[in-house]
Amino acid sequence: SSHNVCSSSVFSLVGGACSMNRVKRIAAHVQLQPAASSRDLGPSPTNGKPAGETIVTLVAAGNSGHVCAALIDGNTKGRVKVQLLTSRPEQWQNKRPFVRFPDGQTQEGLIHRVSSDPAELIPQSDIVLWTGPVNSTKEVFEHLRPYLDPRRTAIGTIFAQGLIHLLAQRTFGPHIRFFALRNIPWLCRVVKVGSESEIVGAKSSIGVMTVNLTEEWVKRELEPLFVVQKTGKYEPVIELLPDFCPIVFNPANQIIHPARYWALFRNWKGQPLSESEEPTEWLYRGMDEVAGQVLAVLDEELQALKTAYFAATGAEGCHHVIPLADRLLDQYGDQIEDKSTLAKMVGTNKAYSMAKTPVVRTRQGVMPAATHRVVTDDIGWGLCALVSIAEKLETAGINTPTTMMRMLIEWHQKLMGKEYLYNGRLRGRDCSELVLLRPQDDIGLVAKPPTAESSDWISTADEQAMEPRYGNP
Repeated sequence: SSHNVCSSSVFSLVGGACSMNRVKRIAAHVQLQPAASSRDLGPSPTNGKPAGETIVTLVAAGNSGHVCAALIDGNTKGRVKVQLLTSRPEQWQNKRPFVRFPDGQTQEGLIHRVSSDPAELIPQSDIVLWTGPVNSTKEVFEHLRPYLDPRRTAIGTIFAQGLIHLLAQRTFGPHIRFFALRNIPWLCRVVKVGSESEIVGAKSSIGVMTVNLTEEWVKRELEPLFVVQKTGKYEPVIELLPDFCPIVFNPANQIIHPARYWALFRNWKGQPLSESEEPTEWLYRGMDEVAGQVLAVLDEELQALKTAYFAATGAEGCHHVIPLADRLLDQYGDQIEDKSTLAKMVGTNKAYSMAKTPVVRTRQGVMPAATHRVVTDDIGWGLCALVSIAEKLETAGINTPTTMMRMLIEWHQKLMGKEYLYNGRLRGRDCSELVLLRPQDDIGLVAKPPTAESSDWISTADEQAMEPRYGNP
């Protein structure tokens, strides 16, 4: 699962109000001279590099970014050169970060270039890996676009949620070589910024889905970047998913966080909560049955939506979407102490136990943290995306319940000062910030974007223009 120390800690690039300013600072650097377009550049696989060498640029230096920076050089015996795009290059003077494994062993990495300027790093990259929070993906992709040649450089996310593949194609065009990991490869955390991280637990396998990239590419170029080998195992192995449905309908963050955060602050009336009313320090630990019941209904709605989508499209990836309780037992069975209810399964899962509840602390008491990714990632980039699919199915006469999803969007959007739902429909003024299924979009796009060939509208236009006819009859 993406549910790990990674997903609930604050990234050093983004996460929280002050860190959103840092994203804006990185974005400001991107208003420099754009690189040549892909037509000018053309694919230049060597680009002055030794044959066989690959350049990977990590974007954002959070928990998973730290681990990647420490693993990649050793994992590939120096074949892959690591670059880091971060708003705080001064914190990476060392360029030799290391990661500690659960058994105490360590592995040291090597970073070849660090910069806050995408123009210095992106054009020569073979792979660009975004490791920041879901809610910043759109802004980051848009700012990388002038420097990225989609025919030369593959871009992907270390954790994907929502309709991320549609964002990639809408931003970079139909030829984009894109990959999305369904889960972060390990449970991990930063120990010391710029130099030390820790893998709390590895995963045996993770799923990936791609656009314009083959399974052979995934095994050759992607899998070696993330594997933990020093512990005597080669894991995680990366398995190619049949389509994007296991990512879009993933029973993970997008339902667990909204249910839990609402339950923690359900009695909040807009004023700071006093010490006696303050929610528990731990985000998952000790989840109450109120949150558990809401989570169960959310999971029910998610499964019903997936089933309706499968009935409409036959998308094979729907078979990979299992109920949340089953997924928790599959992934964390031996780490869960009490399996009697859904709340107990989440609340007694050792893998989740260290994540803290994000709050804003004032002299008067605590308030919900409206800009924290626990809120922003999973409403706009989780529940809203799901409701947009339900609304699209509705136009085809297929109705599926989203009552709990909509209630939680309404509650959280007030908290955030956003308007996604308006009169119960996704018509709010802030929907343009999100990546939703639009009324004109084909329902099949949830599973797979159109291939580059089917999107080459200009060649069709050229062919039609060459047809033998006399002007406009």
